Amino acid sequence: MSTTTTTFTVAASADDGYVERDTSSSTIPTSGWGSPSNSNVSIIIGSSDNESWPNYFTHFLGFFRFQNITIGQGATISSAYFKPYKSSYQSTPLVIHGIAADNAAAPSAGSDLAASNFTSANVSWSSSVGFGQQTSSDIKTIIQEIVNRSGWSSGNAMMLAVVTSTFSYAGQYGWNARSYDYSSASEAAQLVIEYSSGSSTPIAAISMNTYRQMRN
Repeated sequence: MSTTTTTFTVAASADDGYVERDTSSSTIPTSGWGSPSNSNVSIIIGSSDNESWPNYFTHFLGFFRFQNITIGQGATISSAYFKPYKSSYQSTPLVIHGIAADNAAAPSAGSDLAASNFTSANVSWSSSVGFGQQTSSDIKTIIQEIVNRSGWSSGNAMMLAVVTSTFSYAGQYGWNARSYDYSSASEAAQLVIEYSSGSSTPIAAISMNTYRQMRN
């Protein structure tokens, strides 16, 4: 069975950005995010310590939407890698989620990025030290879950949501990526997927052919 590898790139200003929320806890929020911000050249992911009562912490979640994913429903995903351009130096432990939607729309409200909208699958990844394009851990489980949805069709869009892992002290983890708006989209995030479509003959048809051969 042959495989195909295709690279998809964030293709619009509204398709990447971040949301934020101030809380009194260092725990990464699962909901209550503010309106999406996508007019900056950097996408902020992480947390900062405000040292101001009652909202001591500001948390950031990044999102990356990829349009026109030309992979058919139920295709077998061999591998998949998220490839953002990192603009902060330190190594940071992250968690990558997918948005559980047949055709993900660019977020218009923070509620679009609530954890209740995430795929069951998620992948932990610690980015390397330094600047430039990074390659995540294999996120094929996330992509497979999305293309397995009954309403998924080739040409639909999918979106990733990225947060930091729970941290041990305030402001320990902060991570920035280039956005579509940076340098005429020259460092927009990419999604590389290797997949195979499987047999074009339905299983039912194969079974009928076998039955006819046995009768003959």
